Amino acid sequence: MSLSSKILFAVLAVFVAGFFILQYATYRFIQRESEEELLQSAERIRAVLMATRRVYHHQFLESGLPLTDKTLGFLPAHALGLISKDIPHWEQSGFSFNNVSDVPRNAEHQADAVEQTAIDYFKQHPQAQRLFVPFTDTKGRAFYHYARPIWVEPYCLSCHGAKASAPETIRAHYDSAYNYQVGNLRGIVSIKIPGEIVAQRVQHIFTMQFWWIFCSTALLLLVILLLIKRNVIGPIAKLSQGIESMGDSKTPVAQLEILPGEFSRIGHAFNQMVARIKQKEAALKESESKFRTLVEVAQDGVVQANQQGDVIFCNHAAELLFGYREDEMVGKPLANLIPSRYLPQRFASGGLTLGRSAAYVGRISEVVGNHRLGHELQIEMSLSSWQQSGETYFVAVMRDITERKQAEEQIRTLVFYDPLTALPNRRLLLERLKTARINSARSGRYDALLMLDLDNFKMLNDTQGHSVGDRLLVEVAKRIQQILPTQDTLARIGGDEFMILLEGLASEFSIAVTEATAMAQKVRAQLLQPFDIDLLLVGHMATVSIGVTIFCGDDISIDEMLTQVDMALNKAKSCGRNNIQFFDATIQQAISYRSHIEHALKQAIPKHELQLYYQPQVDSHGRMFGVEALLRWQNAQGELVSPEQFIPIAEESGIINEIGLWVLQQACRQLVSWQQSPQTQALYIAINVSARQFLRSNYVTEVLHELATSGARADRLKLELTESTVLQDVESAKQKILQLKASGVQFALDDFGTGYSSLAYLKQLPVDQVKIDRSFVKDVTDNPGDAAIVEAILGICRSLSLEVIAEGVETAAQRDFLLQHGCGHFQGFFFSRPLPITRLMATFFKNTN
Repeated sequence: MSLSSKILFAVLAVFVAGFFILQYATYRFIQRESEEELLQSAERIRAVLMATRRVYHHQFLESGLPLTDKTLGFLPAHALGLISKDIPHWEQSGFSFNNVSDVPRNAEHQADAVEQTAIDYFKQHPQAQRLFVPFTDTKGRAFYHYARPIWVEPYCLSCHGAKASAPETIRAHYDSAYNYQVGNLRGIVSIKIPGEIVAQRVQHIFTMQFWWIFCSTALLLLVILLLIKRNVIGPIAKLSQGIESMGDSKTPVAQLEILPGEFSRIGHAFNQMVARIKQKEAALKESESKFRTLVEVAQDGVVQANQQGDVIFCNHAAELLFGYREDEMVGKPLANLIPSRYLPQRFASGGLTLGRSAAYVGRISEVVGNHRLGHELQIEMSLSSWQQSGETYFVAVMRDITERKQAEEQIRTLVFYDPLTALPNRRLLLERLKTARINSARSGRYDALLMLDLDNFKMLNDTQGHSVGDRLLVEVAKRIQQILPTQDTLARIGGDEFMILLEGLASEFSIAVTEATAMAQKVRAQLLQPFDIDLLLVGHMATVSIGVTIFCGDDISIDEMLTQVDMALNKAKSCGRNNIQFFDATIQQAISYRSHIEHALKQAIPKHELQLYYQPQVDSHGRMFGVEALLRWQNAQGELVSPEQFIPIAEESGIINEIGLWVLQQACRQLVSWQQSPQTQALYIAINVSARQFLRSNYVTEVLHELATSGARADRLKLELTESTVLQDVESAKQKILQLKASGVQFALDDFGTGYSSLAYLKQLPVDQVKIDRSFVKDVTDNPGDAAIVEAILGICRSLSLEVIAEGVETAAQRDFLLQHGCGHFQGFFFSRPLPITRLMATFFKNTN
């Protein structure tokens, strides 16, 4: 819709809306005035009736006429009723009047429903003077009802006072309407006026004024529209044409003729603007011509892109650089030439955000380009941007530096890499050692340096030749790289010596040592696989001596590190080769002991060296209601190995899964045995579950299988989890607990209170029992802090309806304190030490086989 049409439509809409609003207001005014006039007419009629009634009544009484059956009809009340009935014989408008009452003396004066409503109104509102309301009769015709109250006056009492004092004729004819007092409501004057009288009058007056106003408004509207078209729409249309011509590059911008009225100043300003635009266009064309000349002769490729990332211009050098013609590049995405990772992150019609950082635009960077033939180009690019007319534009100036980068890479390779194996050489290893020391100091994690030397490599070289030895070195490098994490470095430092830099190990020294040992063992195992080098070397087994040193931060220099790892390697060679030695002798001793324990522990189950001891759990009366199964290991030499020694090794090596399954099987067998006797069938057995075992994906299936296979009751088995186990994956732990609880298995949270987040997740875990750690029970009677912690744990468990058992109860004072604060389940030396099953049964169940 054009602007002129919009203006005309708006003016017309305003006039039409105003016209109809005015007509509605006029109609309502005429209706109100007509009703008011009707009311005034009713008032006048009522005045005449009441005056006639009063005067006529007094005249009748004063005339001395006897009141008989013949003269009774001359009384005003009777006369008005007769007149009301006679009116329709004289005019047919439907107008009527009467004096009516709710207690009439004859039926002609009985109030109907509308009149009764008016009588009730005046009784409720004795101060009201009149009532004028519209109503609809039973035939659906509209009427106005006018009513005024008739109050009892003194002269009325001659007929309506006491019946004994009323005229004889009145007494003979009427038994009602007596005993009135002055001021009582006797009835009302009721005038009913047909509503069509008002409607006809309103319609007549409204029709007359409607056509008069309509004609006047139409004439005024026509005049206003002509003025608007001449003084507003015409000048605006000319301005619009001039502005549109500015946006059409094919149509020259022309100045406007003189416009009328206030638009003359706007037209003058527009003409000045047109003149300035023409000057700027001429200057811009001249500047663009110079720019194109300079760009076309430039040796560097120049590519311009718009905000959407499409190429809008390129010079001849860019065609030569990428192998495309100009028409093949213009209109295509810039990302076809330069990968998007080197460009602004997102092109969009609504704007863009810059990739990498805002500083990337406006500086020289080295990027990779795509040639038409498919190969990549090394490009030095300067990317700039500018704003124009609300749009962002980019220009990239590019130079091919492929040959220069290839030369630099060749130089770098010769300086930092071993030409035989393509591994980092000693120089690059030292650079990475410097960085590793800095990162280690910042993170607090240990790093490890391993030096490897192939055993008897010189003999291989002497017997098979250097070419075979070189081939073996290349294969050794490949195998080690296959198992080495990407963040770690493998370097060849000369001859048959290699070095491995392991970064980001654990922040605890002992764990870091374990991780470094594991990597060294992987390297040994990898090289023990037979080497087949053509027909010259088939099935060769390469052994390696490895020296290891552990460091954290920059406490020792790089030279000291190299000296330490070299000493460790020499020690490995002197110990018979094909072994791993650490620089610290105590570490080496600990590793050897751990290796011995691990090897012996693997044989413990088949050799029947493991056994379960049971520590009773008792109630407040000292009755045993369950036991905790505790693992014991008596090695081949008959020595008891402490669980604190072998359990951590079993967990780290993975043997704990096999041991845990054995413990579960033994506990199920014992439960089946107890189920045969009434004295023991209610006992349950609690077993500890390690984190590594519980977090296995098939753990739930494993437990359910053992319960089903053995026939043990699931509700007599209790699994004890530590806080650290649950914390590793709270949601997964919760799901596994719920699955096992569905079959009846119970759960206890062991060592409660030693973790840092116990209270945060306790309410989330569906466990049955909480075990107060022995570290709090030990000094509960002497240390107020431990006592407060125990009381808090008991309070929390009570609120969560969890069973509580205290571990490590060793004295009667400890037991009494716990009893006093609501703990009724105990476990500890005060009641019994862990016992073999035979001693346990003999002690607590003397009459049970």
